[in-house]
Amino acid sequence: MLAREIMVEAITVVPDRSVRDLVEMLLSERSDGACVIADGRLVGVVTTMDLVFQEKQVHIPSILSFMDFAIPLEPPERLREELDKIAGTRVEEIMSREPIVVGPDQPMSEIATLMVEKHLTIVPVVEHGRLLGMVTKHALLHAAFPNLKT
Repeated sequence: MLAREIMVEAITVVPDRSVRDLVEMLLSERSDGACVIADGRLVGVVTTMDLVFQEKQVHIPSILSFMDFAIPLEPPERLREELDKIAGTRVEEIMSREPIVVGPDQPMSEIATLMVEKHLTIVPVVEHGRLLGMVTKHALLHAAFPNLKT
């Protein structure tokens, strides 16, 4: 099967939508994620894992102390990005930019491999820059096991 045969209608949001509105929408739609659209083009994806991320404990970077000097063992940008994402109140602040996408003729096996290896919740299906739909874990399972009742 190909992406065009298993994709579902893409749930879309705009970057300046509030995180609270996003949560309400994803819960009411029973969806694990949405495609973020700005000026008619895909600019990111936001998933339930991005929302769960906001509830995680802050990772305090390791520091090496040497003669009254504090030397961070990790780049300070990582902590800043993590804090920004945890404190985000708008979709654009928590979304994943530069999403991994597939074309409509991508085989299901390749999409499944991509989802597993890249830990993806949803995969937008794009053709000539236009969002056609998205492949979700649920849609993939439904296609793989068509005889099961849902």
